Amino acid sequence: MACARDLLSGARYLEYSLDPTKIRKQDAVSTINSIASNVVGQSLAWDFIRGNWKTLFTQAPRYRGAVLPPRSLSGPLSRQLEQFKADNADVGFGSGTRALEQALEKTKANIKWVAENKQTVLTWFETANS
Repeated sequence: MACARDLLSGARYLEYSLDPTKIRKQDAVSTINSIASNVVGQSLAWDFIRGNWKTLFTQAPRYRGAVLPPRSLSGPLSRQLEQFKADNADVGFGSGTRALEQALEKTKANIKWVAENKQTVLTWFETANS
């Protein structure tokens, strides 16, 4: 179900994850994370989490930390995470606070690594493929 290959199905399952009559409470987090692990669903899941954070945090404590940030999203940009943090400072992050900080640190480190090493890697690929 969460491996849907189209955006409409993914969006529907994400909405269902907020409704315990459609997706059991204990399965909601895994549904969101499964959609986030799908290439088609990565940005869809991130948008859903950002758009529904207040609901996820205040009405469903089971989400706290489990979907923040989506572990399988390899790279929302640092500014997106910073904006998410700022937009939801009034709501808070509970047990997900450290996960958010770690995601910010990792994203910034990845951006720095790419900036410092992209030419070397590109040169290696060009040399290896010639």
